[in-house]
Amino acid sequence: MSTSRTPPVGRRTYLKALGVGALSVGAFAAPAAAHRGALQRELASVRAATSKYADVRKAIEDGYVLESPFVPGMGYHYVNHDYVIENYDDEVDLTKPAALVYGKNEGNGRETLVLGAAEYLFDEIETYAGPFPDLFHGDGDDGMWGFAGGHWGLHAWVHVNNPDGTFAPFNSRPQFNEK
Repeated sequence: MSTSRTPPVGRRTYLKALGVGALSVGAFAAPAAAHRGALQRELASVRAATSKYADVRKAIEDGYVLESPFVPGMGYHYVNHDYVIENYDDEVDLTKPAALVYGKNEGNGRETLVLGAAEYLFDEIETYAGPFPDLFHGDGDDGMWGFAGGHWGLHAWVHVNNPDGTFAPFNSRPQFNEK
């Protein structure tokens, strides 16, 4: 009766194999880390470009117009129609979102607006079944497009934390909900 045995692996061979395995895992992790870094840079550029709109009057001066009543879970939408995406393959300047979303702070008998999100609007019919613009690195924004007000929209909550995620359509924070 013949049996084949695998020769014992020496310590040096084992450590080499372990090192190659670790390097190959690192090779897969590096692109993911690069995407996270690229995404963080994109979000930072959007935040920097839109921070001037913390004062809604500046947004109005730059062509943003109030287009919605207060939408629970979102807030007020100020839209600049010059920045609405018309085709899924259009090149989009992330620093020029089509909409700015404001929540409200109520206190001392008055309401002030709080900038929460930049929103990208895609001008297509409700039954559109094609691809959506791929705006940000990674897959975090995939499946977050929603239809309302005649546009598909993607929120990027870059000015306030959204417990549900940066690209979630709704924000549960009090400023963006009825009290």
